Amino acid sequence: MVTEIDLQASKLIDSILNAMCPDIPVVDEESVLTANPIPCEIAFIVDPLDGTLNFVHGYTELCVSIGLVYKGKPFAGVVYQPLQNNLYSGIDGIGSWKNGQEIRIGKEQHLGECLIATGIPYDLHLRSEGFMKPLGHLLNQVQEFRILGSAALALCYVASGQLSGFFEYGLSPWDVAGAAAIILGAGGVVLPIREQSDPIFGGSIVTGNAKIGTILRNELSH
Repeated sequence: MVTEIDLQASKLIDSILNAMCPDIPVVDEESVLTANPIPCEIAFIVDPLDGTLNFVHGYTELCVSIGLVYKGKPFAGVVYQPLQNNLYSGIDGIGSWKNGQEIRIGKEQHLGECLIATGIPYDLHLRSEGFMKPLGHLLNQVQEFRILGSAALALCYVASGQLSGFFEYGLSPWDVAGAAAIILGAGGVVLPIREQSDPIFGGSIVTGNAKIGTILRNELSH
């Protein structure tokens, strides 16, 4: 779903990034990214409004996500919640912050300690294989599930320790590129559900601390 707000925000963000960094291409949801990985060494990957359906229905879980990807890997990212005025930022290997305060991934070591978020894929086939099946498999192993309607925000909540982990199928690079760098900067892991794929460009992602991320991926791979 694309609204007029998506289009206006996309034009505004693209114009700002192009003015600040004219040599770095900007890829967003409206430019239809198909390459895997992107056909350039460095690029901004932008979602001008992650949580569009939430926006349409008056829910407040929505954000703007901007990721800087270098050689196909998330390097830096910012995610802004305009309605709450929260700014998440992160750089892989350096750190991550919420409104200027450092954030760190949670320390859970067992699924029974975990509040896990997921999302409902748009693809109807994936709703069965990528949502109902893993949900049923994990339901009795975790504390509870949450569905936010914004993958970028869910990743930021994992980075700040509010959530223990996140997984979803059927995602696009702009859904996760910005927040993936924030996860990495906070000490977490960003993994593909299937080992041979890529977590940013492969369409599926698992995040958490190293222990929970690995456990989740192993459970989802069954």
